[in-house]
Amino acid sequence: MVRRATSLMTAMGVALVVMILVILSGLIAGLRGTVMGAAERGNWIVLSRGITSEPGSYISYEQYELVRSRPEIVTEGSIALASPEAVTGFFATPDRRNLNFTFLRGVYPEAYRVHRNMRIVSGRWPNRGASEMVVGRKLLARVPELGPGGQVRFGRRTWTVVGAFSDHDSARESEIWTDLDVLRQDMGYPNGGFASIHVVLKPGMEDAFKHALDNDARLRVDAETETEFYSQASEFADQLRGLGLIIAIMLGVGAAFGGMNTMYAAVARRGKEVGVLRALGFTRRNVLLSFVIESIAIGTLGGLIGEVLAVVVATALGLNSRLMNVGEFIFSFRLTMGALVSGLIAAAMIGAIGGLLPAAQAARIGVLDSLRSG
Repeated sequence: MVRRATSLMTAMGVALVVMILVILSGLIAGLRGTVMGAAERGNWIVLSRGITSEPGSYISYEQYELVRSRPEIVTEGSIALASPEAVTGFFATPDRRNLNFTFLRGVYPEAYRVHRNMRIVSGRWPNRGASEMVVGRKLLARVPELGPGGQVRFGRRTWTVVGAFSDHDSARESEIWTDLDVLRQDMGYPNGGFASIHVVLKPGMEDAFKHALDNDARLRVDAETETEFYSQASEFADQLRGLGLIIAIMLGVGAAFGGMNTMYAAVARRGKEVGVLRALGFTRRNVLLSFVIESIAIGTLGGLIGEVLAVVVATALGLNSRLMNVGEFIFSFRLTMGALVSGLIAAAMIGAIGGLLPAAQAARIGVLDSLRSG
């Protein structure tokens, strides 16, 4: 009973570590998946040189015309799939400025062809030249008063919300979109400029497009794939993961010491058993491996319990359906197979580390000393 109780307590210590690790991994996966979901295959983004964010970028109308005329860009009929866009910060709830900060994005109709996963889920797209907005469905879920028919005060005018859109669960669902020309009037963009240009390139033309932009003296812009751009935007998720791993390692060290105490106690109680094994011909290596494997088994059991606890806690707290936000990104918990596998690996490593020293002590016990113990 003592052996079972101590083993179970050790497993539960590991379980708590794994539970925290899995929940944290699910939050990070949800955040990163939301940001990276905005990247589409074949799409590139053009920003002013040296700028890494859309709100801080400025591209003149002349530069836009040069970029749009590039032969590497896909055309549909007579329309080049190049979407000039203006972006500014926006508080969806002005009375609660610490909540629901998002981006207000001005676009032309071709933007809905460039961003190919955009879909209207209710209402319609804004009309050209009208003070109208559409709201991403994630933002709408957080701020229901932004539903179709609602009124929003921004800049020098009152805007009408005419629809809600989806974008394959991406970060764009945290934004508000409107007509580009109307937004620029309120933003005071000089000389009809833009913040960024999103383009769809023909397959195999990526290098030629980038080389042309880099070597055109009339352009001072940088071009990169949307995947690269949004990977940089999601670096803070990696920083959060690193912080979470530090916390998990600290907790894991405590769990490893708990496992070490359990295995030392097991060695002390089973000295005679070790002696019998040695007398039967088992080597020191066999004894060491048997104790390490037992410790790994306890740790793995704790890992399985921890993953079950993580699912139970996530369900009880409603993480699977609750929308959370970090900065302008609204996301939800996403439990991935990678998080479950990493949780089991971490549990097994805790068990192995905790059992190694006690196993080495057991392997060093002499046969006669072991048989005399008891």
